[in-house]
Amino acid sequence: MTDQDHEDEHDGQGDEYASWDAFWDEVRREEEAERGGPRTETIRGVAVPVPYDLPLKFDRRLDQHSGSSSEEDLRGLLVDLFGTDALDKWIDAGMTDLEFRTVLMWGVANGKGKETSFREAYELVKERESGKASSTPKSGSGGGTGGRSRRTSTPATSSSRGTSRT
Repeated sequence: MTDQDHEDEHDGQGDEYASWDAFWDEVRREEEAERGGPRTETIRGVAVPVPYDLPLKFDRRLDQHSGSSSEEDLRGLLVDLFGTDALDKWIDAGMTDLEFRTVLMWGVANGKGKETSFREAYELVKERESGKASSTPKSGSGGGTGGRSRRTSTPATSSSRGTSRT
């Protein structure tokens, strides 16, 4: 079915549609119009759509293959995000592993609804590479040094322990 076929399925009475497909096509068109049309970015000479919503197939593959670095697994993830030929063209254009991981991070972040620049994606990859978790607070924001904390109060008088076990 084409978009026109789905448009014809709208019965014109408020929010009633003849099918789910007709309804969802309209939602996609409205959201695309809000974003100013379909966005693309050129990566290593290949124009790819900027993901704005991750397909369930991608989420499943990501869960199944998290931690895998096999080309077949990564190719599957890329096909779901950017289309069939992107990886081969990027490889032919000399893309490095760091570039690839940055592009994947960028695609996933944007696909999850967090508009992310290439620079931000690169920095996230570098953080993970250095062993920092993405949820780890930036230096200085936690207020501590990571060392053992000192006692800030005296023991309760009703304690049955006579001495500290520290």
